Amino acid sequence: MVALASRTPAGWSRVSHALQVALAIALVGVFAQGAQARREVTFNYPYSRVWTSVVRLMRVDFGCTITEKDKDDGYFLFEYPDHGKTFPGSVELVASKDEDVETVRVVIQVPAMPSYVEGMMMDRLARKLEQEFGAPKEPKRPGAKDKDDKDDPDRPDDTDKPRPNPPPKAKPGAGTSPRSE
Repeated sequence: MVALASRTPAGWSRVSHALQVALAIALVGVFAQGAQARREVTFNYPYSRVWTSVVRLMRVDFGCTITEKDKDDGYFLFEYPDHGKTFPGSVELVASKDEDVETVRVVIQVPAMPSYVEGMMMDRLARKLEQEFGAPKEPKRPGAKDKDDKDDPDRPDDTDKPRPNPPPKAKPGAGTSPRSE
């Protein structure tokens, strides 16, 4: 090995060192992006239900200490315990309305932990919401007719379409046979 090292040109050591530095910078960049990982999912439940469920999930199920919370602004900060250490994290909730269904976008971040931790938290939240409140309400699909559409003043008039003839009405007493006693 020593013979090979002595045969390499002097410029190689500088190139090798530059490659090592470039590789180190690239790796730091990759891991720094991973540290900024976050999970966000939109749930079709009312804000109050999602808020109470995610607070209970973090506090009770994961044993997190909630350090700051503001329901009106839609966030709380927590300390996630893992192997005797705690890692800071945050949960953000943004309420909106899609068609006639309330939705809540939930963003969970635990920057110091791998992204699968945030994914596991979201999966548990989804299961918790479904167990406690049933399946989420789905927004109406475009083109789906509602039973109240007939009273809608914006509904287009379809009087030019032919209507099927109703079946003939039966006459009273017709089709019955006299009973013999």
